[in-house]
Amino acid sequence: MAIIIMRLKLFFTPQLCLCTSLLASQQFFGFVGDKARHYAILAVLVACMSIQGFENLQYQWSITGEYSNQPQELLLEWINANTAPTSVFAGAMPTMASIKLSTGRPIVNHPHYENVGLRRRTKQVYSIYSRKPIAEVKYTLENMGVNYLILEESWCLKSRKSGCSLPEIWDIQDVENRGRPAVCKELKKTPQPYFDKVYENNVYTVLTLHPDTDPLTRPRTKTKKKSSTKKK
Repeated sequence: MAIIIMRLKLFFTPQLCLCTSLLASQQFFGFVGDKARHYAILAVLVACMSIQGFENLQYQWSITGEYSNQPQELLLEWINANTAPTSVFAGAMPTMASIKLSTGRPIVNHPHYENVGLRRRTKQVYSIYSRKPIAEVKYTLENMGVNYLILEESWCLKSRKSGCSLPEIWDIQDVENRGRPAVCKELKKTPQPYFDKVYENNVYTVLTLHPDTDPLTRPRTKTKKKSSTKKK
């Protein structure tokens, strides 16, 4: 597997080191002559291999520069300056990891932990890319304790292949809402009355949940009817 898949070559390194050490074994390579000749050949072999290795090191050392993601940097600066330390954020998992690392704000889904509860929470958050009623999505986020929702247009409708966008994937499971407009697209255009737009750049849109004024976003509770008694 390590020969086929590049990222698995790291796991093949211990076995490769053990196999390489056998080159110094007289038991396997005694046919080359005495120890002095054997070790001389081994030294020449290592020296020849180090030529290419040194060239690789020089190439890696020559690479200069730094990673830059200005839209995300602006987003993180805005969060630090304009939100409370206890504000809870929801959105795409990679962005949530950056927010947790750089701002320390609580998040509801994180890509570095994998369990049933996290998968369930992430699916609830990703309902923003479904075609469900916006009121239902808003109530779901509100029930999770979310204060700020971060939308990314690239996660909404853009896809390299047909049928691979998140709204299209939701269509497979959420059949009853198939054909409705995607929630993320509607929120990007008109977030009211369920959300308020508080920040936007060319990549990220930050929405805050609007105070609950619509009875559709509230959980339905059964009310008991009072029994009436007739006076005799």
